[in-house]
Amino acid sequence: MASCYLSEENGSKMIRLFKFILFLIIVLAILSLLPTPLNWADTFIQKNFDKPWAATAYYQLGNHCYRVLKFQKALEIYERALRKFPKHRMAPLARFRRAVCLEKLKKYRQAIRAYEDFVDRYPDHYLKPQAENSLKKLKEIYK
Repeated sequence: MASCYLSEENGSKMIRLFKFILFLIIVLAILSLLPTPLNWADTFIQKNFDKPWAATAYYQLGNHCYRVLKFQKALEIYERALRKFPKHRMAPLARFRRAVCLEKLKKYRQAIRAYEDFVDRYPDHYLKPQAENSLKKLKEIYK
């Protein structure tokens, strides 16, 4: 019959490992309650919409979310920025990326409308051919 006893040294190692894992769980739980840097930045910019730098900061925050593939957050930020600062120099890129975000989020009918809006508003923009290609692809799939 096999014995299932731990040596004192192994038992001590297991207890230390258990305490460390418990510590990590507690730290992660606490961190999940804190605002993320992204949410903090979003809140900060919202509270400072009247500042001259707010428009650029908001569009840049949307671009950051887009680059790190946080499409839902990017969509929310682009929409807010476009409502608040529709004539900003970064608005065309935000409109295009808003359409891409909708497509990535599988909101295809909304993406079609967003691409159409982009093409109509910015007929000479360098991203127009890309928008038209995406629009054509989506319309073939979702007639």
